[in-house]
Amino acid sequence: MHPETAQSVRHRGRQAVAGIRICIPLLTLIAVASLAAQTVLVDQIGYRPNGSKIVRSTTAADSFEVIDNSSGSPCFAGALIPGVANDPATGLTLWSGDFSGVTAPGTYTIRLRTGALSPAFRIADTVFRPLARAALKAFYLQRCGMTLSMANAGFFMHQACHLSDAAFHPTAESSGVVIATGGWHDAGDFGKYVVNAGVTVGTLLLAYEMFPQFFAGDDVGIPESGNGVPDLLDETRYELAWILRMQSSGGGFFTKLTHLQFEGFVMPDADTGTRYIYQISSTATGDAVAMLARAARIYRAFDTTFAATCLSAARKGWTYLQAHPSIVPDGGFRNPTDTGTGEYGDGDDRDERLWAASELYATTGENAYRDYYYLHFSDRGLFEAAPSWPNVTALAHATYLTAPIGGQDPAIAQSLRNSLQAFCQEQVARHAASGLGVTLVPGEFVWGSNSCALNNAVILILGGEVFGTSAYRRVAADQLHYVLGVNLFGGSYVTGTGTRNPRYPHHRPSACDRVADPVPGLLVGGPNQYLNDPVLAAKFTPQTPPAACYADDQGSYASNEVAINWNAPLVFVAGYLAATSQSLSVGDDGGRLPEAPALDQNYPNPFNPATHIRFRMRESGPVRVEVMDLLGRTVATLVDGYRRPGEYDVVFDARTVGASSGVYFYRLTTGEMSESRRLVLVR
Repeated sequence: MHPETAQSVRHRGRQAVAGIRICIPLLTLIAVASLAAQTVLVDQIGYRPNGSKIVRSTTAADSFEVIDNSSGSPCFAGALIPGVANDPATGLTLWSGDFSGVTAPGTYTIRLRTGALSPAFRIADTVFRPLARAALKAFYLQRCGMTLSMANAGFFMHQACHLSDAAFHPTAESSGVVIATGGWHDAGDFGKYVVNAGVTVGTLLLAYEMFPQFFAGDDVGIPESGNGVPDLLDETRYELAWILRMQSSGGGFFTKLTHLQFEGFVMPDADTGTRYIYQISSTATGDAVAMLARAARIYRAFDTTFAATCLSAARKGWTYLQAHPSIVPDGGFRNPTDTGTGEYGDGDDRDERLWAASELYATTGENAYRDYYYLHFSDRGLFEAAPSWPNVTALAHATYLTAPIGGQDPAIAQSLRNSLQAFCQEQVARHAASGLGVTLVPGEFVWGSNSCALNNAVILILGGEVFGTSAYRRVAADQLHYVLGVNLFGGSYVTGTGTRNPRYPHHRPSACDRVADPVPGLLVGGPNQYLNDPVLAAKFTPQTPPAACYADDQGSYASNEVAINWNAPLVFVAGYLAATSQSLSVGDDGGRLPEAPALDQNYPNPFNPATHIRFRMRESGPVRVEVMDLLGRTVATLVDGYRRPGEYDVVFDARTVGASSGVYFYRLTTGEMSESRRLVLVR
């Protein structure tokens, strides 16, 4: 079973809600007809100049040309070649052509020899930046418990909502009312769920911790913009503040906060009535401990008080888990009989406990957490699957591999690398066999399938960084290209982006705000071959090719809803591709050599007790990497010798030299250049 198959559990049995906005049938028919006419598939946002660029066609043609829209003239011509006949995901034979040789910035269109045209697209270094910003800004537009102002939300503003959150459900371990305002609305509904917040916050903070220089922007347009803290961290903190409110006095975390039943289609501030906090669960507790432990080490550089609060809550949650070694409640959380909102039922909490231990160890370096991780690291496999809300194992292992823990067990670390490489190689093979270049295979076009492709991309990017393999980065980029237009929808699956995009997502604010366009920057679920809602069941059959089972219809909650855990990998992948200088071109050499020696910003930064320092060499020669204090005295020499061309990653562990808290510099010196950067140690 694919990990996101469990998405179907979340809304199983959901009924159509009174008050749903109905699309005009004629317009729907026109949209379907127009969609069917789109045969030339490209990323409708565009491509980076150094990236692989593949056009795909659903109809046969032997050649294509690239039109420079500024002149109207062809600037490139190439052959189209057929792929696998009757591609199992699409039922089609798709044709593809490579135009990676087009690198000049500009706006282009593909024209087949048959005369068929693609939508216009851009080539530019900055092509994915607007998407990355919109995907992050979408989290702000999902905020609960505060006014979304015209200054920040524009036409998508609304008054503060759900200010009475919340009462305890009779089945909860507490009674009465507690302040639990804030956080993000989970999806198209207004519920708030700790379990789904887990993989969401985990993915966002992983993006920042791995690539702080890529996610340092402080100008996305949220209320906190301009305060000197990266907006990704400000936005995630809004959710973390709600997570802290969901902790019981005994340390466990309550599972969710919702109505008894899904609310009608109304604006958030018009949604009244009692909302309930439900039972403590060990899955929610494990997720919360992991989120807060990671937050403690990341936010320490910006707000030591908040970081300490997060760590204290994480430790308290871990104590609860240790006192309850079996899953809580017995068999995992299930909705009471009077409740029909999202369940996020998960009968196996081993991955959440492992992730919690991994994050606590990375943050504190304490042996108790290390020992738990070592004892249980293979209980649910290694990199068997990308992260998802029911299975966060990959997040636990990603932390162990990338966080500056210091003193890793060599055998465990090698096992993880071997498994990570095997996972990435499998995705490369799937990509090569797919007519669309997507890593999903029949059976995996499930509820939220678009996020499955992007979560695969997250792990491919991790593999690209660990192994320096350009093929992994290229396949990761193609998962974003799939979401943005190289699909049977013939458009972008992200609201407000591309020539075609979802117009009728299953999303209450988009339906009820009286704005013609939906809330922008939201990734919809995508094709769902299991037809888990009445719209899909009426439109398709079990024989319909899996990649075609999508409906841009507000009633299709199983293919056209949005969710925070789906937007998180979109932020990760779009943000990475918007900023990376790594080659994404076709090749089997593991990546282009850098044009010049380069020294990357260390990560994480600030750090405790260890951090990664990456550098690249264009030519073979002597190289020295050293860490210095503010007086220019050498604290540690990390590299001093001959190196071949390529990428290198070294770890500076402050404990080995007895360094104290403060600002240091590290310097790369080669035969061609010398470059220094700053790092901050927080003990």
